[in-house]
Amino acid sequence: MRCLTRRIADGRLLSTIKSWLTAPVVERSGRRTIRTADARKFKKGTPQGSPLSPLLANIYFRRFLLAWRDHGHQEQLDAYVVNYADDLVICCRPGQAETAMKRMTVLMNRLGLEVNETKTRIARLPKERFTFLGYTIGRFHGKGGQAFIGTRPSKKAVLRLLRRIHERTTPQWYPDTPENTVIVISRLLRGWCGYFDQGPVMKTYDFIRQYVDRRLRHWLMRRTGGRGRGFEQYPQDYLHDTLKLFRIPNRRTDRSSTKV
Repeated sequence: MRCLTRRIADGRLLSTIKSWLTAPVVERSGRRTIRTADARKFKKGTPQGSPLSPLLANIYFRRFLLAWRDHGHQEQLDAYVVNYADDLVICCRPGQAETAMKRMTVLMNRLGLEVNETKTRIARLPKERFTFLGYTIGRFHGKGGQAFIGTRPSKKAVLRLLRRIHERTTPQWYPDTPENTVIVISRLLRGWCGYFDQGPVMKTYDFIRQYVDRRLRHWLMRRTGGRGRGFEQYPQDYLHDTLKLFRIPNRRTDRSSTKV
């Protein structure tokens, strides 16, 4: 809160944020309802899942970024921090990684922050890969086996999307209309493809497209008591032209946007 008071003069807004920080977390375990208020009790952290967490993380994490630069760690180690909210990667030259990690841990402790040791590791490119913000970064091989350093959507990010598609096409959604179901699925696909559009993504797009088409046809057939795979009853034209299913790009030039 002290960080916020330096930037926010509106007392009502500060009071609202404080109430949000100290709000209890309600969880259900079977028939039991569990209420916890660790943030209020220890005056530390935010309730898990709070929408305030990313905003506050950016504000508080700025102190680490300034300290990393002003204390000379960036220049001495030639190590640059790339972060989004509380996720970060420190990019440095070979041989400096261990020192950079030690200095990062010391700075975090001084700021009252804890480093998640299970998720923190040293990755040596190009031999190793690491995942950051849903992208796996490392060495890949293109046409002709030519190696390059690049990015791909991580397996976890792909599986998370497929799981959401699967959940939206289970029997509990049979009462819903095909149009509503396609609207929900298209929204998921449009957002996912809009974010994961960097690097060699076409094979991943093809895999997702095949899964979505197969899963949607299965759902359309089963909700009406039909059997079979549904290729004849629900061809591609019906899915995309009639139901307006989002068209996952077939070529790189079909992508709706390009990040610079």
